[in-house]
Amino acid sequence: MGALLVAVGCSGYSGRLGTADASHSGGGGAPSEQPSAAFDTNAANPHVTMTPPATPNGPRVTASPGGPGFAGTSGAAGAGGAAGAAGTTGVAGTTGAAGATGGAGTGTAGAGGAGGMVRNWPPVDCVGGPCGAPNVCVNLDFLFVACVPCGGNDEVCCPPFASDDPFLGTCDAGLICASNPNFQSVPPTDLVRNVCQIPGMPPIADFGLNHERVRLFP
Repeated sequence: MGALLVAVGCSGYSGRLGTADASHSGGGGAPSEQPSAAFDTNAANPHVTMTPPATPNGPRVTASPGGPGFAGTSGAAGAGGAAGAAGTTGVAGTTGAAGATGGAGTGTAGAGGAGGMVRNWPPVDCVGGPCGAPNVCVNLDFLFVACVPCGGNDEVCCPPFASDDPFLGTCDAGLICASNPNFQSVPPTDLVRNVCQIPGMPPIADFGLNHERVRLFP
């Protein structure tokens, strides 16, 4: 897990993406704005917490006074070691005698394999109570935490996660867990680093709020 980055202040954001408010706009259900102090820091919002999980189904961390912390990027891979010297050629072995022919087997036909991933990870503490399979507890953006489905197209990847990337998990059949083109830690509009997607067809990059958050909690 990388180091945590500190998000910008909680008074809303402006600039190239415009000033945020408590509504969502844009065509086709795509997010078009950023979180604001009027929404994602409102204690009346049941999904707002100052102790968001650092990663999907990960331990909860306390946000700093300046804003919540976010997962840092993974460190660069170390340089490879020098190639070893070539070994000497071994002496050819003698030809062995042919073995006797084995008898015919009588095993029964194997059962068909189960389709899709196995969703059996344990529940974790989340906003509103425990969150377990088939959902994961994840900090979608800013201080907005929710127990959401995983594994589908443009959804958070499911456990188990790679040891060197806490967002790189598994997806439904036919999908891959790959880089989220909308990931942004500053401003913190989408804190999910990887999402499930069709190979070669990543989600539309609109740099707004997390797509799954907008679909489930418009």
